[in-house]
Amino acid sequence: MEVLSRNSSFLLDGLINTILLSLSCLGIALVLGVLVGVLQTSRHAIVSMLTRGYSELFRGLPIVITLFLVFFLLPEAGISVNNYVSAMIALSLWSSANISVAVRGAIESIPPTQTEASLALGLSPIQTMRYVILPQAVRRMLPSVIGLMSNLIQSTSLSVLVGNRDFLKSAQLVIERVELMQGLSIAMQMYTLVLAVYFILCYPLSILAKRMERSYR
Repeated sequence: MEVLSRNSSFLLDGLINTILLSLSCLGIALVLGVLVGVLQTSRHAIVSMLTRGYSELFRGLPIVITLFLVFFLLPEAGISVNNYVSAMIALSLWSSANISVAVRGAIESIPPTQTEASLALGLSPIQTMRYVILPQAVRRMLPSVIGLMSNLIQSTSLSVLVGNRDFLKSAQLVIERVELMQGLSIAMQMYTLVLAVYFILCYPLSILAKRMERSYR
């Protein structure tokens, strides 16, 4: 408790950084994922092929590889980004690719007769997607998206590999500092704290996803 009290502000900064990174990635991933998922159902073969290729690429790559690609390739292209932004871009690409698959599956689960009826009533394809298909698809994809939110929060811990100081990195620095100054081994206690915090952040989302899945079933 003495170590926690002395380093509480330092750990809190790391926790806030983790939460902000998760929220920013989620916002970007939702917008990009829904857009890519809708385009994957397009009747234009090139659009559908490119967007499906995007999803398969970033779903197939390990998150660590995506982190390193963004972190090292963007500066080579003349785009200067810090550790936080590079981690946000990489995690958003991975999350949006997974969300797009959930969106596509939800849209394709809607009976095609609804699209045909909407077009017969005079709605344009965009209006049909906005007012008829998407409102129903959202209910079906929400459980999967909420589950992905939990995975995203856990995956933010990988941002330490590109130098971002999140909650896990803050805990590691506290361990190194205390062991260097006092010779005390507090690694087990600090990592237990990290485990508890991530569990508190992710478990409610898992419960919510399960309840919504049962409800919509």
